[in-house]
Amino acid sequence: MKTEPEPDRQRASGALARLGRRWKMMAIMLFEKDGLSTFFQHARNVLTGAGVVGAGVYAINHGGTTPIFGMWSIHFAGYAIATLGAVLLALNLFDGLRRLTRMHQPKFLKLAAVLVYVALSIRLTQVILYLRAPL
Repeated sequence: MKTEPEPDRQRASGALARLGRRWKMMAIMLFEKDGLSTFFQHARNVLTGAGVVGAGVYAINHGGTTPIFGMWSIHFAGYAIATLGAVLLALNLFDGLRRLTRMHQPKFLKLAAVLVYVALSIRLTQVILYLRAPL
């Protein structure tokens, strides 16, 4: 006489099958649909934007006099460079959110991505300023 599998065992095997499908979908998204290269492009853009913001903030705080008449002061140029870096970071963030929306990701993931992105950008700028500080 053949007995049917226990309900707990069926649920467990169903959960494992769903987990396996999710891992397979994630692997396809990362490796076959250029998800990993997109991730590294965004990481590179965050580093670049944070570097530009860091250079601008450093110029604001450590600016001297401009030796050439008619040129911008270092202080004013620092504000312009920091603003440009912030715009680059914002454009990169919006591009990432647009890509997440196109992939129909949940709103929680989008919110988490924004929070991590902002925290990482601020922290990278602080590290860059720390490395530029005189010892």
